[in-house]
Amino acid sequence: ADHGLDLAEKDFTVNTVAGAMKSFFSELPDPLVPYNMQLELVEAHSEYPGAPERPFPPDNPPQGSTTGRLRAFLAFPALRVFFRRVSRQQRANLMTSENLSICFWPTLMRPDFSSMDALTAARSYQGIIDLLIQQCPFFF
Repeated sequence: ADHGLDLAEKDFTVNTVAGAMKSFFSELPDPLVPYNMQLELVEAHSEYPGAPERPFPPDNPPQGSTTGRLRAFLAFPALRVFFRRVSRQQRANLMTSENLSICFWPTLMRPDFSSMDALTAARSYQGIIDLLIQQCPFFF
């Protein structure tokens, strides 16, 4: 693999990069958001009223291990940079944080539908990814 490859020089379209990233994440042995963290994220997401429409209040940010885990998840720099760059150009590419989350949540979370709890929680997964994209500046 050429780790020195400059993707900016290659002038790839956003669709090409998105497809490559989704392919990479889907081929990982485990989802980027581990199964043991998914229900915890659903619980944390449900405790944040208005998510993802409003930013975290500066005087009352989310606390605890979930926040630390979210920071670890978003520490994947290529993903964070990609989401921010694409969503900043939403007027041109129509890829809002919501649209990005719709495209990426199944790949990033790969929900386990073997239990009723997981099936019920899956409705929140897209909202969680949307919130993570929107709130990236809070975490970094």
